[in-house]
Amino acid sequence: MSRFFAYTCALVSAPALTCLFAAAEVHDPSFVQEVTPMAMFETPAEKVTAAHPFSNFTGKVTARKVRVRALPNLESHVIKELGKNEMVVVVGENENFWAIEPPANTKAYVFRSYIIDNVVEANRVNVRLAPDTESPVIAQLNAGDRVDPVIYAKNNKWAEISAPKSTRFYVAKEFVQNVGGPELKIQADKRRQSAEQLLDTTALLSKAEFQKSFEDINIEKLSRNYQTIVNDFSDLEECRDQAKSALAHMQETYLQKKIAFLEGKTEAAKTHTDTIVVQEEKPSLLPESDPLNDRMKMWEPVEQALYLNLAAIKDFRNMDEYYEDQMITSVPVTGILEPYSIPVKNKPGDFIVRERDMPVAYVYSTHVDLRKYVGKKVTIHGTPRPNNNFAFPAFFVLSVE
Repeated sequence: MSRFFAYTCALVSAPALTCLFAAAEVHDPSFVQEVTPMAMFETPAEKVTAAHPFSNFTGKVTARKVRVRALPNLESHVIKELGKNEMVVVVGENENFWAIEPPANTKAYVFRSYIIDNVVEANRVNVRLAPDTESPVIAQLNAGDRVDPVIYAKNNKWAEISAPKSTRFYVAKEFVQNVGGPELKIQADKRRQSAEQLLDTTALLSKAEFQKSFEDINIEKLSRNYQTIVNDFSDLEECRDQAKSALAHMQETYLQKKIAFLEGKTEAAKTHTDTIVVQEEKPSLLPESDPLNDRMKMWEPVEQALYLNLAAIKDFRNMDEYYEDQMITSVPVTGILEPYSIPVKNKPGDFIVRERDMPVAYVYSTHVDLRKYVGKKVTIHGTPRPNNNFAFPAFFVLSVE
């Protein structure tokens, strides 16, 4: 800066100087020196902490979708939303708001022209929330500060960086609970990182496992990994829900592969003998290891997935409580029970209930050995299940009369 320019700036008031910079920013963004007088950039929280020393602490969010704002007022720009039990580091306060460090992975933007070899080359360079000169300024950088910029793909005049440590965002006090010193946030971040790594690893292993033939697939370890996340990281709501969803999807995929595998074996056997048809008509004579007995076990992953999805809403402690609740909504279905042996994909049950020679429902069960009732007129008590777009409703059988 020349001596003449420095002398001129000394004669111009701070508000007037700000207007000069703002005008340059609007009319020629490629030229603008993204700076603001330091006194004007000082946040309310910094003023408070300067007068009254503040002890940083780890805060736990106590509600869902808690808004993080750029400034301590309800009209301020919303940065993001935090989920219940997420941790933040509280570094100051301003009336009804806590000032917090930026959440992990918060991105910010600066003009590339002020960064050379990852080093900032000017003082008081504005850091913005978005690559736009109208976007809120959330921090400033000074000459010598090091950053790790990535060229913004949609406008190469901007660089994307991690939000500086000096950045302060704001959360309403009523939704944050003090749970200890700032070191707790570091521990919480490590736990979250462990859960996310386990999720990613298990997803990759699952993809590789399902490339194998059915007989070689082993989902026990994958299931344990997802259950570990559900049980051991239950406070990390987002990770827990992802694990539940992935587990249910994996079990459904495994079930469909198993059904296709068993139906393939059945079709192969039919080309050599008709004894399988006779056995299906007289299930009580079948040995315990026959495919029909295996089919009862095949439905267990489906039931487990349905239980996990509903348990998140109704807080069931175990599957016994789940089935007790299902019994409340069960409905009676009366008719002759017959095996459903047609080899089709996604069949909604292993048996059909017929009334006057017309099918009225598909049924299956992991509780009741329905083979004992084949050929008999029964009244089943069942709870509705997806019928996979077949012609008649489907039920899980809880009891038979």
